[in-house]
Amino acid sequence: MSASILIVEDDDMIREMMDVILTQAGYNVSLAAGGEAALDLLKRSRFKLVLLDVHMPRVSGLDVLKTMQALGRTMPPTVMVTANRNAETVGEAMQLGCVGYVAKPFTPDVLRARVRSALAGPQTPASDKTVYV
Repeated sequence: MSASILIVEDDDMIREMMDVILTQAGYNVSLAAGGEAALDLLKRSRFKLVLLDVHMPRVSGLDVLKTMQALGRTMPPTVMVTANRNAETVGEAMQLGCVGYVAKPFTPDVLRARVRSALAGPQTPASDKTVYV
């Protein structure tokens, strides 16, 4: 069974492009055009990963993360998608539980690699692995 991914992006073209890339890669994709729709889907469905735009009208990506925390809901691993490389914004997203970000514009290969990495979870560096012989 393929992983279920929620894409939250207010730009129609970017959202559709991400949908095509990830659907062709074999993922089960759901779409939300904004933060309000994302919150509704997150309350009703389970996802393995969320790709969340930072800057959206009315309810931003950061607001989605804050609202889910306030409701006591556990967010799936979340990768922020942003044209904003402001260290403060990225830092705030990480403090709210974000596992990484994809900078716009991005290539299909970058998006697929970031999704694979986020779904794989945190990796232990080779130097931290104990090997018994």
